[in-house]
Amino acid sequence: MDAKVTVGIPVFNGAATLRRAVESILHQTYRGCIIHISDNCSSDATETVGRALAAAHGIIRYTRHAVTALPTGNFHFLLSEAKTPYFMWLAADDYAEPSYVERALARLEADPSLVACAGRVRFVRPDGAMRIGRGTYPLLADPVTNLAVFLSTPVENARVYALYRTAPLQRAFPRTHFYASDWAAAGTLVYGKHAEIPEVLTVRDETPRDTYFRAVPAANRGPLARIFPLLPLTGDLLLRQRVPPRLKILKALLYINIEQHFATMAVRHPAYSARTARLREFWRRYVGWRLQTLPPESPGPSAPA
Repeated sequence: MDAKVTVGIPVFNGAATLRRAVESILHQTYRGCIIHISDNCSSDATETVGRALAAAHGIIRYTRHAVTALPTGNFHFLLSEAKTPYFMWLAADDYAEPSYVERALARLEADPSLVACAGRVRFVRPDGAMRIGRGTYPLLADPVTNLAVFLSTPVENARVYALYRTAPLQRAFPRTHFYASDWAAAGTLVYGKHAEIPEVLTVRDETPRDTYFRAVPAANRGPLARIFPLLPLTGDLLLRQRVPPRLKILKALLYINIEQHFATMAVRHPAYSARTARLREFWRRYVGWRLQTLPPESPGPSAPA
């Protein structure tokens, strides 16, 4: 059987969990997967594990980079190398349940209007506590509404680990790194809809939310993009991807830019956040909610904190 799916596994110093991630794909009920491990110049035993896996299984390709790139670069490399009609990423510290690829692929092949299908995600926190992710909710309306809903309520980055049609994802995903660059995969909604399988099919380690906000200075260049960290994402969507600048989408982008500004300042500049507490309360109570577009069939996921 010809392979239809490439599973890209970006890894940096992931020797402890890489084998588990790879084996979760080797044990999939769908047998037509290619696995590509991209080692971002790890300094631990990742290379030893990766090369051993590739030597033992003909469907595994291992690539080691000479220098450590920013995370988006490693993700983009895997995507750009994919030659199969379907593609998904799997983080080296996550694993997929055995039926994930088969079930997601069946949905995509049965419905040409879909460009992505995700299973639900169970997040495991550092203390061992678990929660079910809220970021894979289905987007089955028209492209403008779907984009507005996602941009109002992206919640987390679980959607980027869906199974995608390769070509739309290659057009959407950015080549350069910036804060929340994984959310740029929302540009695939220009080409089709996102489905959800309402069962947990991926288990992920949860990164503390503050970690992302503290990484803003390293991810974004320029003082304005560090204060309003979603400006680079906004530019990518509107200028490079040419997402239609409809009112719904512009309102959603304004909403999430302001929300992420307040959330980032609360972590990185708590004194500023304390001084602007009343302004944030006014925004939330009287302005922000008017800019959101929620799924028509439900209240939708809650807004970012």
